[in-house]
Amino acid sequence: MNELFEFSESHSEPISSTTDKWKVLSVEDDQSYQDVIALALSDLTFMGKGIELIRANSAAQAATILSKQQDISLILLDIIMETDDAGFYLVDTVRNILGDTIVRIVLLTGQPGINPRQDAMQEYDIAEYWNKADLNAEKLLSVVVSNLRTWQMSHELYVARRGLQMIVDASRALTAKQDVDAFAHTVLEEIAHVINIPNSGGIACALTDEQHENISQAAIVAATQHFRPLVNSDLENVYALYSKDKQRVIQQAVAECIDLRQHVFHQNLSVLYFDTRQYDNQQYLMLIDSPHNLDDSHLSLLQVFAENISSGFVNQALMDRLSQLAYLDASFGIQNRNWLVRELKQIKSSNRSEYTLILFRLENQDAIEMMVGSDYANAIRRALVASLKQHFPASMLMASWDDDTIGMVFPKQQVPKIYEIEQFRGLPLVIDNVDIQQQINVGILHFSDLPSLAIHQIVIVANLALNKARFRNLHVLQFDTQMLNSLTARMNILSELKSAIASQDSFHLALQPKVDMSNGKPVGFEALLRWQRHDGSMCPPSDFIPVAEASGMSLELSELVLKMTVDAIQHIHKAGYHLPVSFNLANNDVSHPAIYRAIEAYIDTNQILPSMLEIEVTESQATRDYRVLNPILTKFIGLGVKVSIDDFGTGYSSLSQLTNLVATTIKVDRQFVHDLTGEDNENALHIIQMIIRIAQRFNFDVIVEGIETKEQEALLLENDFRFAQGYLYAKPMPLSDLMDWLAANPPA
Repeated sequence: MNELFEFSESHSEPISSTTDKWKVLSVEDDQSYQDVIALALSDLTFMGKGIELIRANSAAQAATILSKQQDISLILLDIIMETDDAGFYLVDTVRNILGDTIVRIVLLTGQPGINPRQDAMQEYDIAEYWNKADLNAEKLLSVVVSNLRTWQMSHELYVARRGLQMIVDASRALTAKQDVDAFAHTVLEEIAHVINIPNSGGIACALTDEQHENISQAAIVAATQHFRPLVNSDLENVYALYSKDKQRVIQQAVAECIDLRQHVFHQNLSVLYFDTRQYDNQQYLMLIDSPHNLDDSHLSLLQVFAENISSGFVNQALMDRLSQLAYLDASFGIQNRNWLVRELKQIKSSNRSEYTLILFRLENQDAIEMMVGSDYANAIRRALVASLKQHFPASMLMASWDDDTIGMVFPKQQVPKIYEIEQFRGLPLVIDNVDIQQQINVGILHFSDLPSLAIHQIVIVANLALNKARFRNLHVLQFDTQMLNSLTARMNILSELKSAIASQDSFHLALQPKVDMSNGKPVGFEALLRWQRHDGSMCPPSDFIPVAEASGMSLELSELVLKMTVDAIQHIHKAGYHLPVSFNLANNDVSHPAIYRAIEAYIDTNQILPSMLEIEVTESQATRDYRVLNPILTKFIGLGVKVSIDDFGTGYSSLSQLTNLVATTIKVDRQFVHDLTGEDNENALHIIQMIIRIAQRFNFDVIVEGIETKEQEALLLENDFRFAQGYLYAKPMPLSDLMDWLAANPPA
């Protein structure tokens, strides 16, 4: 990789920007490779800007960085890190959760045999895929520069589109003004809004006619910011605010404007010209003074806005064309979701409950587009639009929702019946007189079910409803309040969890004994995390652990549980009991270096004996990610720490994976124990007999979970099981109660 140190500078012209460096995120768990990339890019200059390299050692850390920084242009992503699919989980987070559609993503790998699926490359808009060994200096330079150039173009289009929407909305505000003075004043306010002029700047509008020989005597009819006191005075008073040199610059710009009858644009001083002589023999000059230089995008927006309000300040035809650019979805040939949201916002909140939103989603549209091209895919989209208009004419609003979905708003009294929607789903789409059978999923959302939500929140809920329909393979799904309650509950948990992790004083451990069924004596304990919320209620781990994992906070919880488990081991040891304690690690944290380093430090500093600590991971995780986890679990076992496979029998193990499973103990899932005394007890008995044979064959210790009755215990003892945990022996209890229990139930 020595060639990486030989980059030359790009000779492209510099661009206007609010930052002086390109931000590139390198997501890589190999520190030495991170260092090589950092050194290689340290002297690279593109379009007059250097590179700011931001490092992340894991997908979880990268997700946190991306959620806080909105101006990253390029991600260099090692596809395999904590897990085989960590890279794709991060890409999915970037595209579908953070909603960043323009950041460029380049996948890297040091394992030549691993290639991403082609459909994944297409679905997530992944720019390139490289083997690290093939990425020499010339290729890396080309990759970085070409993707930065692509990002810059995409960013400019995004800014322009947002600007056009602002312009159209500003123009709508102008149409309500009837008298000239009010109209001119509103124009100035909207210009300041579009190009973001602060209070230290200002805009003045001067009115003149062809009889005025001295333009400096033109009347100021409207003004903003520091020009406001000059309203009803002459343009000459504006000149007087500046030095003589600046006065000459302004006078020259004004004269050029009048002589050429066109706008004059400069980065900190522009003069707009509006000719309304055909209506009232007047000419308007707008002097725009900005304390900061306007970049190219601001000047472009200013020019577009100026053209939009020319021809008597009311140019409806141009506004309509701008509206199309800002709010038209070319693929469907109808307005887009921004337009629909804008129209919904114009409905009074008190009246919104009288309407219903229905989303119609085409299935497999991405695959169709990839297989037969965008023209045919767009033909399908437009055929759906035509069919919906024909069969549901009562719709008052219709717009594209996303690339494969159309949203329609109906008055509540005219909402199609479920059977009508089902009948529509069975109809073919007609393309060039040919019937095409297309699968469509439908989500229905009554605004009356969401009286307290704002429109942007309703959009989120509608997406959840439709995604839920797809996940459950439902054809038609009506939104229910349970979905909203679930979303609200998760958001509340997330908010409280952040504070709880920061303070760490609302968590405690509950320890459940593991016993020898032959004599009832304890042989160890499982540490279970408990969280008491601020209202005093207990939040189940099944509720807050998934939220912690999804929000990137699980590692902090795992480190907390480890510390509390070590404290419990020390307390039990001081009381004279030498019994091991196991704790559960979240899926994404088993392979995190911080966990291994922490456990190693506890052992090296003699805070615990390694034999007193046991790690529990789920079977599905251990078998799905075994190529990543096996070396890490082997290192734990090498320290003397035990590794237990939790919920054994419920995961995705194959016999070939079982032969490679790195563990000291397997824990039989409680469901099999429950079924031993149920209706399907014969099958359950065969399963546990098979499990004990597997354990004996591969020399695993076995713990059975969920023992509640003596009958279950007897059946397990008859089938060579010895160790168990369950309510028959003891429930999970705080450490203080556990010490009392140990005193009454000492180990053998």
